[in-house]
Amino acid sequence: MGAGASATQMIFFITSVIIALSVVGAMFLNIQSISSAAIVGSKTLSEQLKTDITIINDPELIPNSSSNYTFYIKNTGKEDLGIQYINVFIDGTIVTDSNLNKTILEGDTMWLPGDVLKINATTSIDPGSHKLRVITENGIEDTFSFRTP
Repeated sequence: MGAGASATQMIFFITSVIIALSVVGAMFLNIQSISSAAIVGSKTLSEQLKTDITIINDPELIPNSSSNYTFYIKNTGKEDLGIQYINVFIDGTIVTDSNLNKTILEGDTMWLPGDVLKINATTSIDPGSHKLRVITENGIEDTFSFRTP
């Protein structure tokens, strides 16, 4: 009974070690993916907290000529922003990129803190009250009410 029982116990021991290692490996992979997601999420949140924009137009005097309206947006945050993913909405309708001309007044390629972005939007809107909404690439936005004659 000595050798047979020892062999059986050794097989059970080896099997339990293999099962334990499999469980530890699976848990390690899950913890790694959760940890990576937390790092990415905290980086995104940090960028959002450092980002802020302000539309600085005079609401009574919006520069326009033949359906071309000019808006000025200042980067009042602490984060550099790209201008290629800026979305512009007028009265809830998106102004497509083909109808937008975005220029940083200081001539930079990145929209640095303190810089002003000039947006020329080619669109037809009726006279009266309107609402402009500008959204950055990471979801920070500013809303601005204005009137057109």
